[in-house]
Amino acid sequence: MARALIVVMALVAASCTPTADTSGSVDDGSAVTGASGADTGDSSSTTEPCEPGPTQLTLDSGPESTSAGLIELSQAVFGCPGVAVVLGELNSESARIAAMTAIDLGAPLLTVIQTADVEPVRAELARLEAERIVVLGLDETTAAELGVDDIGIISPPPTTAPTTTATTTTESTTTTAEPSTTTPTSVEDESTTESSEATTTIAAPVTTTTPFKPLTNSGSASSDGPVVIFRPGQEVAAYLASPAVVQGGGDVIVANPTNVDALREIIGGRTDVFLSGEPTPTEQWQVALASSDAELFGGGTQVFPDRRIIAYYGNPLTGRLGILGETSAERAIERVTERAALYNTDGLPPALPGFEIIVTVASNEAGDDGNYSREMDIENVRPWIDAAMANDVAVILDLQPGRTDFVTQAKIYEEFLRLPNVGLALDPEWRLEPDQVHLRQIGNVKAQEINAVVDYLTTLVHEETLPQKVLILHQFNTQMLPDRELVNTPPELAVVIHVDGQGPLGAKYGTWDAMLEAPIGPEQNLYWAWKNFIDEDFPTASPGQVNRVEPLPVIVTYQ
Repeated sequence: MARALIVVMALVAASCTPTADTSGSVDDGSAVTGASGADTGDSSSTTEPCEPGPTQLTLDSGPESTSAGLIELSQAVFGCPGVAVVLGELNSESARIAAMTAIDLGAPLLTVIQTADVEPVRAELARLEAERIVVLGLDETTAAELGVDDIGIISPPPTTAPTTTATTTTESTTTTAEPSTTTPTSVEDESTTESSEATTTIAAPVTTTTPFKPLTNSGSASSDGPVVIFRPGQEVAAYLASPAVVQGGGDVIVANPTNVDALREIIGGRTDVFLSGEPTPTEQWQVALASSDAELFGGGTQVFPDRRIIAYYGNPLTGRLGILGETSAERAIERVTERAALYNTDGLPPALPGFEIIVTVASNEAGDDGNYSREMDIENVRPWIDAAMANDVAVILDLQPGRTDFVTQAKIYEEFLRLPNVGLALDPEWRLEPDQVHLRQIGNVKAQEINAVVDYLTTLVHEETLPQKVLILHQFNTQMLPDRELVNTPPELAVVIHVDGQGPLGAKYGTWDAMLEAPIGPEQNLYWAWKNFIDEDFPTASPGQVNRVEPLPVIVTYQ
């Protein structure tokens, strides 16, 4: 029996299979290559003996489950098995039955959905030296046009046939149904007529569940060949591609690429992984990340909600701006690790230590560059980054840009932002207009500038195949982020609103509620952070009090 097809049901999404032309090449220019080197010519034109195959499948991109795409897959995998399955209708049950039949026969699966498909499929059947075809959903006239005399017709299973119930979940990567023990009646067993132009009926598999061996746990794919991922809702396309992929040593998976950690468990360290169709840049990043070993401190690739960060805040060069300026990096690591442990309690995500380092500090002097911001020298930042990375302490670089923009300052520290576990914080309070100076007004920043930062960080995440990166937006009044609902929150970033209110607890709760009530865009995915001012809050909220804040803060900083 051929290798297994794995079908993992995730969140249901719309199916979208790009259209290909009927010339035998995929319309997006993606290449499918194999060792067979076969073409669509009649194999009888050569005296070289034909190897039935199959050949190990090699992919340059995700295959297409169109008529032309399936021909390319057939050419890449099969020599001349002498038999093929041809499907004439596209629905989940027909595709499942046809795929199961093809895998059982060790044959390619081809489709004739429109008149233009007939001639390319006919040419491929000639190359395959197909003396027999098995068809489903294809009328007799069209089947006869394919140029093969011996035709088997798959009949639908009886309505009283026993079935097996499959169990799937939206977040799990497992399917608990056992594979069907009923296989299609073999072609040889059905060839009982005396006519050379035989037409026989082949019983379809009776089970309505996943026809191939499912995963019984969260382990890896079953072979060493390529893994082809189809999105939920693309089950028909997955079935169509499965015979060639499976016979070529690979696996077909239906999974939601947005759940990177679950996808990583499914593919089990395999690196030859392709997403069907035309993946977006975000989907390409998700698949690449799932295929890599990059992860965050504490494991996984998504920052929240499965962890929290308890961070000490400040500038290492001065004690006036927070705890980080009061001690060495090594001692700060010890202290913040002890502080984070106070937040760990049953039923809540684990609390991990972090630093929020102010790398550009608002200044009352214009400075040589005239931007009223002092940029910390990279070599002064580096020892803190190195110490944090060596001790599993997350880092967030905080910007107070004055009269320049956030992207300009962020790029100064790009070498650090290209690392995993290093995020960015934007402080609009210290973002000035050209005629403003600090402390005469509270600054603000528009969504357009924030989105430029979002795009910049997203590009870094893609280029380095990084886990999700934190982006903090500080806010204690609505005017600091006047159009916050327009800020983009792509999956590459965990965007956090850091509520910076200070004073008695009652006032802090009021600020917290006001920031929650500010407009939020319908597509936004925001998290929330709490700040404790050790000297300015009276009293400073205890870990127990912060743990009871709703929604639960995913970041808590101490200044």
